[in-house]
Amino acid sequence: MDYDSSKKQTVLVVDDDAVIRLLAREALEPEGFTIEEAIDGVTALATARRIVPDLILLDVQMPAKNGFDVCADVRADPLLAHVPILIATGLDDVESIERAYRLGATNFIEKPISWNTLAYDVRYAIRNAELEAELRVAHASAQERLEQLKSENAERRRAEGALRESEVRFRRLFETAKDGILLLDYATERIADVNPALLEMIGYQRSDLLGERLVDVAPFNDVPDCRTVLDELRAEKRVRADQWRLATRDGFTLDVEFIGNVYEADGGARVMQCNVRDITERIETEARMRYMALHDALTGLPNRALLQDHLSQAITAARRNKQKIAVLMLDLDNFKEVNDSLGHHVGDDLLETTAKRLRKCLRESDIVARLGGDEFVVTLMDVADARHVEVVAHKILKALAQPYDLEGREVQVGTSIGISLYPNDGEDAGALLRAADTAMYDAKGSGRGTFRCFTPALNDAAQRRLVLANDIRHACTRGEFVVFYQPQVSLESGNIVGVEALLRWRHPEQGLVAPSTFIPLLEETGLIVEIGEWVLRTACAQSVAWQNEGLPPMRVAVNLSARQFYRGDIVRTVAQALEESGLEPHLLELELTESLTLDDTDATIRIMHDLKMLGVSLSLDDFGTGWSSLSYLRRFPLDRIKIDRSFMRDVATHTGASTIVQSIMHLAQKLGIQCIAEGLETPDQLGYLDDQMCPEVQGFLFAPALPASELAAMLQSPQPLETWQGAA
Repeated sequence: MDYDSSKKQTVLVVDDDAVIRLLAREALEPEGFTIEEAIDGVTALATARRIVPDLILLDVQMPAKNGFDVCADVRADPLLAHVPILIATGLDDVESIERAYRLGATNFIEKPISWNTLAYDVRYAIRNAELEAELRVAHASAQERLEQLKSENAERRRAEGALRESEVRFRRLFETAKDGILLLDYATERIADVNPALLEMIGYQRSDLLGERLVDVAPFNDVPDCRTVLDELRAEKRVRADQWRLATRDGFTLDVEFIGNVYEADGGARVMQCNVRDITERIETEARMRYMALHDALTGLPNRALLQDHLSQAITAARRNKQKIAVLMLDLDNFKEVNDSLGHHVGDDLLETTAKRLRKCLRESDIVARLGGDEFVVTLMDVADARHVEVVAHKILKALAQPYDLEGREVQVGTSIGISLYPNDGEDAGALLRAADTAMYDAKGSGRGTFRCFTPALNDAAQRRLVLANDIRHACTRGEFVVFYQPQVSLESGNIVGVEALLRWRHPEQGLVAPSTFIPLLEETGLIVEIGEWVLRTACAQSVAWQNEGLPPMRVAVNLSARQFYRGDIVRTVAQALEESGLEPHLLELELTESLTLDDTDATIRIMHDLKMLGVSLSLDDFGTGWSSLSYLRRFPLDRIKIDRSFMRDVATHTGASTIVQSIMHLAQKLGIQCIAEGLETPDQLGYLDDQMCPEVQGFLFAPALPASELAAMLQSPQPLETWQGAA
């Protein structure tokens, strides 16, 4: 009979493990089953007698009464004698399996249970039980009536009619079953009948199979353990072959499950009934799930779990063959800016392209994996020495430094690489990965776009970084963050015309922590948005406080990170800070990084214009160092550009640097954009900028970033410009 999906069927789950019972419920209830539970064998029998379930899912090893005893008691109870029982056991010895079948188990499933296919197994067991029940009822009814009426012709005719009806019912079930069914003559093992479902499954005609011995006929003659299964059937054992591979007539291969048992047909003839179930789709699904569990969904590369396995195997082989292995940890530079500004779909394209480039840089024997985010790991097998590894590292750096074409836009990211070697830096996968990760962070701290090899000294730095990463999560609530202010000076008047608000961290043990150390940690932890908004509110409030102290109004510049800008509520955040503080909007300047301006879409331009509508000014920070494009200056409503400090070092002595600075100032003048040079440290630099008529400057020559109180004192006692020029 076909399974009726509309019928709510009850499954009694018997297991002393609450987690197993919960997982069984979560696997079966969504498939339409009603779940009852029992925590041991004693309560299982009482519950089963009360509800008479459609199937019992039974654990073997339980206190008080084990699964074997429960199975025997269920079969001894007339009310429960035909309820199908699925034994769930981790025992893999043949004796335990045979004992389960001998005591009346319908089938068994191995632990750990495959929860994805449990409903499939339960439904199949119930369907088979219903089919067997129908067959038993049909045959028993016919036999009973035949015995009662055989003494009289009329009664005999009625008995024969009942048998014919039974045969009709059996044939209807046989012909319409969705699973394949084979009937074999017990004595000769020849095929007595085969149903349409099996013929359709394997592509043969009935005439190809009838009368043939199962072990001699295709496709069963190619199954290695077909003979063994038939021998077990002849020993009157219920058998199950978990997976047979059958070749269909048209050349395809099916994975099937084979279940056989022996029963007595009308007249006492013994018949072997074999049910053949196509499990190809289930096997393919399980294979896909295994692949998905071990591979990155985006790039198709091995994931962390598979990398650990591959790396452990490689280490074992290298130890045996006395070879070296190199592990390269890669982290893309500026990926977060690309992802935040251009969107996650563009970030995904970049990661896929990166995976392809990495494969091209490596040998077939090497391994490349993605750990998640923008982190990749390369494992080089059988390396000769460190120089070989450095050659590959240079090759990767060059490949990933090439521009990416993302939706018609040219983008550059580059990468930082940390390198560890087996056995020098670790003797297991975890140690090598940790060492490579430590070296990678050292490469990032060294300016990015480079590689570093692990050294024991880096361990101390990594430990300090972990401590800081933990401390920074509490720094805000403990009031450890402060805002310092660096003055911006007009070269025409010599007056301080503005300040830049800069975040500082007063660590309770380490004192002031360098921004280059803690700003990346804020980015990684996601705290940059929360802290950035706090800096904005604090700077606005401080500017108003200075005015209330009688100091002249001046511009205050606040940096915006890409994450703040693209969160969607930056305009509201700025407006709220202005309203809460009472600061005049024209006194607030928002500094945008060049990486933030990667996205010149309508959305980015709209946000900038919305900010301008508030009355604030916009400046472009670190101009000329990374992503600058003349089109940005034309498309974006900028008020000011800041010449990066990297050009200031040699501006007075190096022709190339001075040419760049002159070009930037000339370009800004033509476009009507103000210019400010940052990183000013020497009187020579000041003299050069004054000669070039740079409007404003900022740097240590005037003052470092100062606490608000010290800057206020400086504003109250200004120094003439000649003081610094005369220092030459």
